[in-house]
Amino acid sequence: MKLVSFDVWNTLLDMDGMLDAFSAELSNLMGTCIVDVVEAIMLTRARIKAMRAKSEGDPKRALEESQEMLAEVLGVDIEVIRRAAARATLNVGDLVLPGAEDALRDAKRHRLKVTVTGNVMFWPGSYTRLLLERFGLMKYIDRTFFADEVGAFKPLPEMFKKPLEVFGVEPEEALHVGDTYAEDFEGALRVGMWGVWINPEAEGVGRISERGFEIPSIGELPEVLSMLTGDMGKAYKSTGQRSPEV
Repeated sequence: MKLVSFDVWNTLLDMDGMLDAFSAELSNLMGTCIVDVVEAIMLTRARIKAMRAKSEGDPKRALEESQEMLAEVLGVDIEVIRRAAARATLNVGDLVLPGAEDALRDAKRHRLKVTVTGNVMFWPGSYTRLLLERFGLMKYIDRTFFADEVGAFKPLPEMFKKPLEVFGVEPEEALHVGDTYAEDFEGALRVGMWGVWINPEAEGVGRISERGFEIPSIGELPEVLSMLTGDMGKAYKSTGQRSPEV
């Protein structure tokens, strides 16, 4: 194993906390009930995720499309969406999920290249990078790859292949970790990477496909990394057998 790629939202950072801040800023700018704003955001997010799961939409306009869709639902100018996103980024409180920093630190302990591979919705990847820097996580990350900068979005293969190309790593030498089954887990497996699905309903660390695991939270990732980077991990990968530690 040479590289581990992390999703951001609900993997390293709390999406609910950011959406709460975004909703509050939108409500303030619009002078309207926050309940209506939250409902519009949830509806738009669901529509966008359904589109991306079917690889619909323009990958090169992933950010703009999401902003335009939300602006249309709310009946506001797109600049209001952009201002609310900027305000939320400046004002939101700590979003780091329990175990996230430990997982990043452990990946560096294993001498792995550490990257972020993230979709964008409503705010640009640069804002997410700013939050990672603000909360002290960027010191563990070698490179970030956001959809609006790559010109693709998960689960499109291009999104997963970009970090591999940059660092000269083969798919079977890389692992992607994320909370979304279709976007993160299946997307990674489809290009030949290893995948870890953060499934809160999982009872523990378990192998759920030839190159795939599920874990209940990011805090269990070090256990998977130990299996895939140690001597047992080498034997495990070559035979394709279930590790006795799983």
